[in-house]
Amino acid sequence: MSAAWTARLRRARKGAWYLAAAGLVAMALVAVAAAQFALPWLERNPRAVAAWLGERTGRPVAFDTLDAQWTRRGPLLRVTGLRIGDPATAVPIGEAEIQIAQYAGLLPGRSLTELRLRGLDLALQRADDGSWQVRGLPGAQHDEGDPLDALQGLGELQVVDARLRIDAPSLSIAHTLPRVDLRMQVDRRRVRAAARAWIEADGAPLDLRLDLLRAHGDGRAYVAMARNDLQVWSPLLAPSGIAIGAGHGRVSAWIDLKARRVEAVTGDVVLDALTLRRASDIARGVTDAPGVTFEGVRALARWAHVDGVWRLDAPTLRIVQQGREQVLDGLVVAGGRNWAMREIGRASCRERV
Repeated sequence: MSAAWTARLRRARKGAWYLAAAGLVAMALVAVAAAQFALPWLERNPRAVAAWLGERTGRPVAFDTLDAQWTRRGPLLRVTGLRIGDPATAVPIGEAEIQIAQYAGLLPGRSLTELRLRGLDLALQRADDGSWQVRGLPGAQHDEGDPLDALQGLGELQVVDARLRIDAPSLSIAHTLPRVDLRMQVDRRRVRAAARAWIEADGAPLDLRLDLLRAHGDGRAYVAMARNDLQVWSPLLAPSGIAIGAGHGRVSAWIDLKARRVEAVTGDVVLDALTLRRASDIARGVTDAPGVTFEGVRALARWAHVDGVWRLDAPTLRIVQQGREQVLDGLVVAGGRNWAMREIGRASCRERV
């Protein structure tokens, strides 16, 4: 490389450093100006802030008090009594934070605003036709149409320490999870969400992921529970008449959704131990009732339901009981209008070493 090109590269590198330094200085000046002038103006003009938020959500927005402060990511607005939607019917939210990410919001795929809520009462409801719906999100009370429209303009929704009531009358399920943390992004086509749910406040959480098309309600969900005691989740199995007396292991599942209905579930289960008992015995507090104990379970199975007919395929199914391993790989069971079971291609029973 010639001396002339070396000098040009040196000048270009120096110019890039100067440009970066000037950008940092400009950002610092913007931060100082915002802290000195913009934030006090926001606190003195809450109606203007409410109008701006209303334009983003497409619905009326109101709140009782506003406090603004500057963070490294941009202005942070703390409001009380937040109401999104018709003022006569909207349920006020005690405390909420609105983060305006003025720097990150300029990047592709990133939202300008983030709404953070605490202590919401959410409900996961199953209708008689099998479709699932989440209730209790801001802007969804007493509103017709798509309740996610209000969240689309607010960017990312973060919910901390919420309570989730699972209500499925046709399945005889009515249970409340004491804590759920949720992050959700809504755009015109999709809903993406990630959540952690606790059935016991001090227990291990369940991880959930969701990617859903808004127009048709088609998508996929992923549920995973790391190695944990299984009996804490026994209340959700009570309608089946079975309860988990004791158990420990790992469970993960991929759920296929169509029109917000569960169409198929693929599960990967590894259990170190499992004891099943009658749910009625557990409810009555009977501790000496007989049960079924498995010393280990390994299963990879898929359950699918189409037009009133369901089918269970288990490419891998191995059960250890009383020191003997039963290999039931290839089991297929179908039911609905009729019942059927395909002969297992490779069934065996051997001593567990």
